[in-house]
Amino acid sequence: MSSATTLPALDTLDDHELATLHSEAGRILRERIEADLPAVILEAIREALAEDGDTRTPLRARFSTSEWDNGFFWYAAGARVTLFDGKTEEIETLDLDETDADEALNEHASYQVDPLDSTDTLTVTFDPPSVHMS
Repeated sequence: MSSATTLPALDTLDDHELATLHSEAGRILRERIEADLPAVILEAIREALAEDGDTRTPLRARFSTSEWDNGFFWYAAGARVTLFDGKTEEIETLDLDETDADEALNEHASYQVDPLDSTDTLTVTFDPPSVHMS
């Protein structure tokens, strides 16, 4: 379906129909972003670890928020990453700022129904892939 054929039809929808369409489109985008987030973050973590020659397996990453002029966003520069070295788990703070993970986290924050605040955390698990906000 091309946007050229569907956009003129949007003008014929009433306000309630447009609001419903907007809500449903937002839900679909949130689901797609959350489905892609674990792989994007995992790749960024692997790249950051590889720069230091670290071959441990990332299990999960936890993000807090940081306040900007336009609201709260996930703090990619302070990712708390749980790693597995075959025997024990270790937590290491990694800077994922200016990576694909940073961009994906900003996109995730922008599609949340409720705006983020200073108490929110995001945990991304890699196996099995999952995203959990608290």
